[in-house]
This record gives sequence, C-alpha cells and structure tokens, in this order.
Amino acid sequence: MKTAAIVDEEYPLLEQFQYGQNDTAWDSEMIYGCICDSDSWTVGLGAGEYQVSEYFGPQCSLKRCPSGDDPQTEEDETDCEGVNGGNAGNLCYVPCSNRGNCDDRTGRCSCYDGYTGENCEFKGYS
Repeated sequence: MKTAAIVDEEYPLLEQFQYGQNDTAWDSEMIYGCICDSDSWTVGLGAGEYQVSEYFGPQCSLKRCPSGDDPQTEEDETDCEGVNGGNAGNLCYVPCSNRGNCDDRTGRCSCYDGYTGENCEFKGYS
C-alpha cells in the first residue's frame, strides 16, 4: 500500500483505500494489494475513460465484461460526469448493460432472454 499510495495515475482505483498521498501510515508496508491493468480501456476520470480497471481480484485474474447503456431506460447509466469526480464524457462501468450476467472468469456476458450483443445492449433475439 505504501507504493500504491504514491502512484498518482491510479487515483480512481485506489481512492477507496483512503491512503491518499500518505505513505507513512504505520501499516503501509504490512498490507498488500494489486494495481490491475486494462487492455481494452483506459482507467481514469477523463472523457472516454472508465473508473475501474478491466482486470481485478486478488491476483488480477478476473476480467470485467463489456459495459453498455441499459436499453430499457432513458437515462444513460454509462455517463459518469460528476460521479467520483468524473469529467464530461467519463464512463461508468455497467456490466452487460444491466441485461445479462457477467462471467468474471472469461469476461463474457450471458444475456437475459430478449437481449443480444457483446454487452447485451440490443433488444431482440439473435
């Protein structure tokens, strides 16, 4: 955690740990964690960036499914402007567009009946 506390570019991922820039906490060399990478998307608070990493878990071995806007609502659930400090165009992670189940081992959606697409964003059957 001591190292993670001073890695500025990991801010959206590590803010929840409340270490901020304080690398002198008494347990900073006793608690360990991973900073997981993303292959398909950029992590951050800017436009086109997600506030979560694509890979996660204790060994970064789990993969998030594709994200998308829920086709059953008028609101854009992927709009994270103002959420946790997200700038205009920042993206909230909405697994399988809220219209399917995510298999974290494969990173693939299993769409509910009546929805299709990589992230279950389409109404209708394939």
